[in-house]
Amino acid sequence: MPDTTAATRPESRRDLFLWGAVALSLAVALTPWGRLALYPFTLFTTWVHECGHALMATLLGGDVASVTIEPDTSGLTRSMTPDTLVVRGLVSTSGYLGASVFGCVLLVATRLERLARLIIWTLGVLMLLSLVFWVRNLFGAGVVLTWGAALIWLGRRGHGAVAQWVLSLLAVQVALNALYDIRILFSVSDGHSDALSMEKLFLLPYWFWAGGWMLASAVMVAATLWLTRTRPPR
Repeated sequence: MPDTTAATRPESRRDLFLWGAVALSLAVALTPWGRLALYPFTLFTTWVHECGHALMATLLGGDVASVTIEPDTSGLTRSMTPDTLVVRGLVSTSGYLGASVFGCVLLVATRLERLARLIIWTLGVLMLLSLVFWVRNLFGAGVVLTWGAALIWLGRRGHGAVAQWVLSLLAVQVALNALYDIRILFSVSDGHSDALSMEKLFLLPYWFWAGGWMLASAVMVAATLWLTRTRPPR
């Protein structure tokens, strides 16, 4: 009979890292100090969100003036784009949905155990590139520089298992925060938010867009987990 031990062991370890990251994230979030402990990961998700806006604006022929990340974990992307409803709508949508897509990409990446260090290193390089081209406030620069340098160091010098664990934790945090952050949109009926921007563009109420983004994000995360975790391997 063929020996399946070697084949199943990496599979089990990958799943252990991912579900361990899920359990740790939820457990820490329920503690009184959970928000503080997870603060760096919330800032990381803000970077992902704002870079989603910036990347979409760039892809659609616009120019990004600045990306800012604030201590309260909010962010803002200023860009000049072609003045059409479709372009402006895509840029507004790309923040929350972009974070969800990025979280799903990281969830898939956790399956690539041998490439964990390379993926972590690449993330660090992308963060530093965003610092050069987009991030323009001091606090945001400090966040991106710290994360970028740490990820590059881990990708070059860190142990493979540690890189796999960090990658799993980032995947879980971005995926959960992308969903969790959307709920705030339901309570913001004036001022500035991506959902309000969509309301002004397309006249449908802000809660319609918030609900649609939440549903789409939940479906994406659930489908990614099903495709990568519950389906039997070929």
